[in-house]
Amino acid sequence: MSKHEMKTVDELCAMPLHQFIARCLEWNDEFNEGKPIDTSDGHLCPVQVWVMSNHKNCPSESVVDLIATCKVCGEPMCPDCSNHNVHQLSRVTGYLSNVSGWNAAKKQELKDRNRNF
Repeated sequence: MSKHEMKTVDELCAMPLHQFIARCLEWNDEFNEGKPIDTSDGHLCPVQVWVMSNHKNCPSESVVDLIATCKVCGEPMCPDCSNHNVHQLSRVTGYLSNVSGWNAAKKQELKDRNRNF
């Protein structure tokens, strides 16, 4: 059983982001064998829910030179605001292109090169 008391979504979203992420990682360790949360079924990463509920996303169409990888779900996110709704561009293929059109092997190659923040 978890060492944490039950909290409502509002209480969790009121936490500072670093505490919220730590809580999510503890949950992953306890209930998901330490694996990242699978968001391929359309569910949002809890970190993205926190960003949306706290209105912490960067101004639209911001460009950052580095994309971070979420520690909770493993998906790309903005290193400044943790928003997961990003378009990732890379030169892994030799020319600048949008990562969303890549096959799974190329996406894995990029993930292997990324650092977690």
